[in-house]
Amino acid sequence: MLQTMLLTIIAIPLVFGVAIAFLARQLPGARGVILALLVPVCAAAVFIILEGFPALPPVRALHKLPYVLVMGGLVLAVASWRLRIQSAVISGVATLTALGLPVWWIGKNILASNQQKLIVTAALVAIAAAGGIWFASKRKAETGVQNPVLPQAVFATSLATSLVAILGGYMGMAMFNGALTALLGGYLLVIYIAHLRGDRTAFALGHVSGFAFAWVAYMGLLTTAMLAPVASSAALIATGLTLGLLPLSAHTSRLPNVPAGLRPILFGLLAAVPAIAGILIAGVQFSG
Repeated sequence: MLQTMLLTIIAIPLVFGVAIAFLARQLPGARGVILALLVPVCAAAVFIILEGFPALPPVRALHKLPYVLVMGGLVLAVASWRLRIQSAVISGVATLTALGLPVWWIGKNILASNQQKLIVTAALVAIAAAGGIWFASKRKAETGVQNPVLPQAVFATSLATSLVAILGGYMGMAMFNGALTALLGGYLLVIYIAHLRGDRTAFALGHVSGFAFAWVAYMGLLTTAMLAPVASSAALIATGLTLGLLPLSAHTSRLPNVPAGLRPILFGLLAAVPAIAGILIAGVQFSG
């Protein structure tokens, strides 16, 4: 049993993440499309490994998630290939749509009958949309490069969501988010090695590919918020702020006099402060 869990939650997702990173680095001309497609699709594959192939049409709310991830990956791959969003307002609307529609499809029955879950979910979507507007207004459109601490922030979001889900009594989403953390960890491992070897843009992501990373982690967070029986509302919102406040971490990534090898780790820890706060909040609330 333990070996099976280690294989499905850690080993296989880790290999997926390493493979995605290697493929993206081997094909730099198609890097954006590869990441935008494979991160959501591999997340769906991880779900299927853990939960089995869902019925079509899906019956349970949870079983709608892999279909959302696959469809999102296809849409984002096309968007990465053809779309260049320059407007902050359009970025916010796109974020709102990309999260709001699947959230309503997955959890409309739960949200219609549970006011607290509706409020928390709506707050998380609003945080993401506001973060999308803020980030788009700050970035330099001519560079086409996302915040270099985005991968670390996404990793922290998934890890915190997994721990909050455990404390919230939902092992299904705890395992999925834990596996997603392993997948992101595999990706981070490859790009950190590339960074140590002198590639100072290894952590940078394009506009749409960066959105794909954040969207997958945020869908895991939102699904946990909707389906976990007793997950801490404050912990979920604090975790959501990890990506919502990401523009602040852009300033920390420019701090001087930090050794190159430590920069991704240090700035990743700074970006992860809200996620760490979410873990602590959940731990305190459920410790009694």
